[in-house]
Parts: sequence; structure tokens; C-alpha cells
Amino acid sequence: MSKPRKGTKTLNAVDGLSAALPVLFAALSLVYIWFIQPGENNGLKALILTIVIAISFASNIAHRDRLQDIGLRLDNLWLSAREVGIATILMAVVVIGIGIIAGANSGSRNDLSRSLLLYPVWALVQQYAMQSFTYRRIAAATHHPTAAAAFTAILFASLHAPNLALILVTLIGGFVWCLLFKHNPNLIMLARSHDCLAMLLWAFWPAEWMHNLRIGPGYWTWTP
Repeated sequence: MSKPRKGTKTLNAVDGLSAALPVLFAALSLVYIWFIQPGENNGLKALILTIVIAISFASNIAHRDRLQDIGLRLDNLWLSAREVGIATILMAVVVIGIGIIAGANSGSRNDLSRSLLLYPVWALVQQYAMQSFTYRRIAAATHHPTAAAAFTAILFASLHAPNLALILVTLIGGFVWCLLFKHNPNLIMLARSHDCLAMLLWAFWPAEWMHNLRIGPGYWTWTP
């Protein structure tokens, strides 16, 4: 029996580490959401956040990812806009339809205007973490883009616990966004899709479902 080539072993080790980093990223994010953020130790908060951010950036640097690779590009903007736009419209119809059937709660719209300027930035940050880091590393390690999209969506959805409404929509949305990114990687359009759908959820779904988009322990402290 021939021995495995040294290069193959090295490649497998690198792939394994690449796939493990997004899991570590998600695990540390969950620790921060559930245990660190609710506390008053600002130093520990800064430390964990720095580590979480450094993991993704260091991975991009180590893999020599270009801006085009991570989806910060303009050359495919219109092509991505068409594809992402169609998917977003379809998901928006479902979101609005469910909201109408459930009975849109005007109370969930009270703080909507204050988030219109801030949430697009947060949506871009989330899409970067999900697509440019998590999905790309897992897809490269597994060589199964669809399976990588599913696993990425599961990790993304887990960060929204215990908000069941957000878990469901981020699981579906995350999977769709990963497939769109695979076909035409463009974070700008995916962030706009994320932003629009989040605002529609906030505006049209009952407040008792969304809990003001809260996750972690803050979900339980929400009041109408």
C-alpha cells in the first residue's frame, strides 16, 4: 500500500483548520451573546470581541483573500442585483403575507425609523462574517458548496437563539444568501437584501414574535 503524499496530509490539515475556525468563531460569539454581553465587565467584552473579529480578519489575510474574493466588488454589481433582487422580492412577499395573516402589529414599527440608518451597516458586517469568512472557509474545506451553505446557515441561525422567528428566517435566508454568494459574490447586494428583509420582519410581523429582533438573554427581558 502506498503512503499518502506529504502534500495531501498538509492540505487536509489546512482544510481542517479552515473549517474549524468558523465553528470557533460561532462558539465565541455565542459565549459573548449569552454570558459576556449581559455582564458589566467591559474589559472582557472588548477582549472577546477583539478575538472574534481577529479570527475572521486573520483568516482572510492568511488565505490572501482579495476584495473581489470576499465580495467587496462592483464589477458584478448589476448581475448580483438582478439575482439577489429576485430572491429578495420572493422572500419579501412571503414575509409580508405571513405578517398580514398573523395580523401586523403597529407596535413593532415604533422604533423602525431609528434603525434605517444603522442596520445597513450591521447587515454588511453580518454578511461579511457569514459569506466572506464562514461560508468560504467551509466550502473550501469540504468541496461541497451546497452542504457548506447549509452548515453556514445553521451556524448563522444558532446565533439568533432563543428567538424562534429569527432562527427560522435566518436559517432559510442564510442558505439562500450563501447560494447567491457562490454564484455571484457581492456583499453589497446581499447586505441590502438582509437589511430590507429585516426591516420588513420588524414592520410586518407581530411584535410578540420578533421581540424587537432581540437574541440571547435580552430576548426574555423584552416588553411590548
